[in-house]
Formats: sequence, C-alpha cells, structure tokens
Amino acid sequence: MSDSSTSANDHAAAQAAEHKTVTELAAAYQALAQETLPAVLGFSARLNLLWDMAAVAPSRIEGRVLGILAINPAWGETDLRRWLQQDVLPPRVELRNMVRFLVEQLGPQHDVLRWEAFLIYGAPIVPSPVEHLLYREDQGRRDIATRIFARITDQYGIAPTSYDADVVFQRCLKLMHQFNIYEWQDFQAGHMEPFRSYLFAPES
Repeated sequence: MSDSSTSANDHAAAQAAEHKTVTELAAAYQALAQETLPAVLGFSARLNLLWDMAAVAPSRIEGRVLGILAINPAWGETDLRRWLQQDVLPPRVELRNMVRFLVEQLGPQHDVLRWEAFLIYGAPIVPSPVEHLLYREDQGRRDIATRIFARITDQYGIAPTSYDADVVFQRCLKLMHQFNIYEWQDFQAGHMEPFRSYLFAPES
C-alpha cells in the first residue's frame, strides 16, 4: 500500500473516531435548545425610529398607539403597545406588512428586507439603514455639517479637547437628516440649542 493510501486511511479513521453518535448529537441539541426566545433588546426603539422617519403617526408623547391603530385596528392596542414599548416582536407576517408600509413612505432608496433585518437584530449585526444612507451623503451636506459644527463650538465656547470630533460629526449628519437640513439656509437660529444638546451629549 502506498504512503498516500495509508495517509488517507488514517485521516478517515480519525474523522470516524471524532464523529459523534446520533445519541450524542441529540443530547447536544437538547442542551442548546431554548423553550422561548429571549427578548429582542432594542427592538421597540428601532421600530419607533422607523415610525418617526415615516411620519405617518403621532409622536410617542402625542398618542402614537392610537394613531397607528387608526391605520390598522386589527393590530390591537395591547399587542401594539408590547411591540412599541416592551421589545416584543410581532408575528413575522405582521412585521413584514408594517415594514413594507413604513418603508414605502421613505422612498425607493430604502429597502424593506434591510429594515426588517435591522429591526430584529439591530447593529452591529445588521448595520443601520439610516447610517448606510448617511455615509453616502454628498460632499455638500458634509460641508454644511462642518459649518454647523464650527458655528456651535464657536458660539458656545466648546473646547476641542472636550469631545470626539468623529462622533460629533456623525451625530450632526444624523440630526441634519431628521431636521431635513439639505442646504445651509435650512439651518436656523432655533436649531442651535437642540443641535448643541444632541451633538455634545455625554457618552452613556
């Protein structure tokens, strides 16, 4: 028998020795199985973010639940509150239909499956669809963010050593998106305080 044949036989024998029996596999499965799924931490916050962006229901402090029920009473108030407030996932068909409706309001640059996956798993497993779009913003909006950043730090006397510039810059882009600031003239005096509070909020 050649050396290559002997080596192949030894490898096969080693694999067979390491191969688990059906009984062992069944025991391993039972040890890993879960009777219920854990809470999907952050799901409600992500779902509320999508409702905020779609702008088709009142805010959370202005009667969001009743506003959404007016769109689809079949969801039921109890279940809806659990989805929006307690990190409970809706049945998958209900989640898909809700996401399809909300993403339709956002425009063709948003993807239903990407949003659905983000709602369920969150970042970093699924990158935020908002972040994904923001990082693709054109240089013009980045220039505006730089001007806003500079204006706030100058007016409030914020020392450069007191913040992480990259973090603050990305926060600025996010808030510009939420306030629909696409040109410099869109940034008004009334934006200064909310931008300052959000951009320079302490890290949790």
